[in-house]
Amino acid sequence: MAQDLNDAPRDEVSPELDAMVCDLLDDLLNALADGEDLGVVLIAEDANANRYQASFTEDGPEECLEGARHFVETNVAGIQSDHVGPLDRYAIAYAGGVELDCEFQDAIIVSFYQRGMTCGYSAYVLYANAGQGENFMWSDPEPAGEEPALF
Repeated sequence: MAQDLNDAPRDEVSPELDAMVCDLLDDLLNALADGEDLGVVLIAEDANANRYQASFTEDGPEECLEGARHFVETNVAGIQSDHVGPLDRYAIAYAGGVELDCEFQDAIIVSFYQRGMTCGYSAYVLYANAGQGENFMWSDPEPAGEEPALF
């Protein structure tokens, strides 16, 4: 049986996934510039770009990250209360850090995936001077590698 080209695995980031990840990074960067901590933030969308967004802040960072992942895994069929159909893509981000050149640096870490990709991916955005408004600085996103998809 021939495979439909639309069902073939792809590793390119679609314009929809790119826009969703950019929106998420913008939200976190703006919050950090103002000195706010949004915790672990999740955005999930269906194929029609109906969006669900939530912040996980009630527990420690690891528990919040696990809570966001668990939410995606248990709501793949959709989030009816928010009129979001079966999930097509998601992104999860939080303020953390990365080690570069043997030095720990503040960074936003973001994981993302869209149905049909062979795996999930992650990236980071370095930042400095959180809470300092116009003195807040950030870098362009950098790839951080592959990771298992949540659906």
